[in-house]
Amino acid sequence: MPSSQIERKLCKNCNSELAGLYCSECGQKNSQLLSIKETLKEFTDNVFSFDTRFFITLKYLITKPGLLTTEYWLGRRTKYLPPLRLYLVMSLMYFFISSIINPGTDISLYKSDFQEKPFQFELDKSSPKYDPSPEIVAPFVDFFKENFNKGVMVAEKKELTEHDLVWSNMPTAMFILMPFMAFCVYLLNKKKKQLYSYHLITVLHFHSFIFFIFTLEEIVPIIDIFTTLYLLYYIFFMFKKIYQDSWIWNSLKLTTLFVLYGITVGITIISVGAIRVFLLGYNT
Repeated sequence: MPSSQIERKLCKNCNSELAGLYCSECGQKNSQLLSIKETLKEFTDNVFSFDTRFFITLKYLITKPGLLTTEYWLGRRTKYLPPLRLYLVMSLMYFFISSIINPGTDISLYKSDFQEKPFQFELDKSSPKYDPSPEIVAPFVDFFKENFNKGVMVAEKKELTEHDLVWSNMPTAMFILMPFMAFCVYLLNKKKKQLYSYHLITVLHFHSFIFFIFTLEEIVPIIDIFTTLYLLYYIFFMFKKIYQDSWIWNSLKLTTLFVLYGITVGITIISVGAIRVFLLGYNT
């Protein structure tokens, strides 16, 4: 036995009782210090294990709608990349490539619009149900208007693009929105009495595939018609396989889901841009 492999009664990683060279609970090797050879081996094992699992996962993600999700639900998870890690890899890859290929539209293109139509924010004074005191509301409205318009001028001066103001924050925004979409899927399938976490796995795989398609379209724009058609086909059969609904009920659920989600994404994109512009003015 190599000198670096020292018998221990408890695993150094999880404190479970040891009965051999490897911990039966967490799988860590019963070793106090690793030699250079063992360190390099551990590193290469982790790298190639990731590569192998990634390509296997990507293969089934692209060609087998719903397979990864059902496999995960059934507990067959070892040979696949975890759903959250897959999502992070695919989303970061998309936003990285997108930022290179499409650096954005200069905000100065909207200069005339901002000059001719300065930011307006008015309350509906005709509403009988809501009559706020001007002394309370007006300072907040003026504060927002002032900083928003100041932010527009700062963005023009710094030659910031739409990517700088909006798309650079979309990975975070999309990540935050996923629990909402998972909750919508949960509500639409509430009668199935499945855990919320199950639907979150569905949404993670769903978004991973979408980001893969978006990445392809960024690299080869000419195929966008085919990728869009395949995306629609994929989503329909993914949910059909996972939830085993009838054709009509599956279609109705997906329509409802994407109306809700589309509205939410639109509001999020607008809000992210507005907040960034406001903060530019506020911090100036």
